[in-house]
Amino acid sequence: MSIEDTDLWVAQRLKDMRGERGITLTTLAEQTGISSAHLSRLEKGVRKPSIGSLLQIARVYGVSISELVQEPDQDDFHLVRADEATTREGQDGRYTVLSGPRETMSVIRVELTAGKHTKTARHVGEEWLHVVSGAITLDISGVSLQLNAGDSVHFDSSKEHRLNSDDGATVLIASTAATVPMRHPIPASRRN
Repeated sequence: MSIEDTDLWVAQRLKDMRGERGITLTTLAEQTGISSAHLSRLEKGVRKPSIGSLLQIARVYGVSISELVQEPDQDDFHLVRADEATTREGQDGRYTVLSGPRETMSVIRVELTAGKHTKTARHVGEEWLHVVSGAITLDISGVSLQLNAGDSVHFDSSKEHRLNSDDGATVLIASTAATVPMRHPIPASRRN
């Protein structure tokens, strides 16, 4: 599948998941904090979702990021071979989903573009971040942390946070869903 086809598949998946739950763009916007206009553009494939947007949408739906961007596994495990990893170009860099479809943890590798920063994110749960290469600045609730290759940080992801890299960097991020979410995930509607 080409990158364009994959991007359209993700856009359609976002639209289908909202349809399965029987909610409007307005309701999804209220739950995620993302404008309904932006969500519409994501569903049409006009805009590529940022990592933060995917995390917010996944949490509201009660699914993992991989369920939003990958075809589901049929096995009891999720194996990611280096040459088969699902990689997406986002607004803030390139990201690769490394985790499977389970809802409690998402793991992604982010290749931050030099001079770019991620959108400010804030979501229920915890995050662990490890700098694989390069250097980043992590802003958490107004505190700036300088992290170099080999450095890791674990934090409450309900605090506002964003990443920046002047020269580009590769980062691993593990994000967990909270055991008691602030908002209940919106389940798919049951059809008889």
